[in-house]
Amino acid sequence: MIAALPPVNCIIEHHKETGGAMTLVPTIESDGRGEGTYQFEIFSNSNGNSSSNAQGGDFQKDAPGRLALSRSTVTVSPNEWSARLTVYGPGGEKLCAVSVP
Repeated sequence: MIAALPPVNCIIEHHKETGGAMTLVPTIESDGRGEGTYQFEIFSNSNGNSSSNAQGGDFQKDAPGRLALSRSTVTVSPNEWSARLTVYGPGGEKLCAVSVP
């Protein structure tokens, strides 16, 4: 078992696509190896309707640098979405959390 090595930075990369879509990439960055779990939630409002999407799971980081945990493409109106990423170590301790925008 590889223990998680703090500090870990949580990053949510977001890129506008054509046609009103947005690609969201929950990412972690650290100088070491580690493992743990993550929870990624996307909230959106469009034409008066609200929706949310939650995903998560285990990860293992084998090298320093960045690791993309997943990738989601959603159709959203500008300024009517938000996302939250929370990352936990192997013992359930919170390593980092970030929300955008």
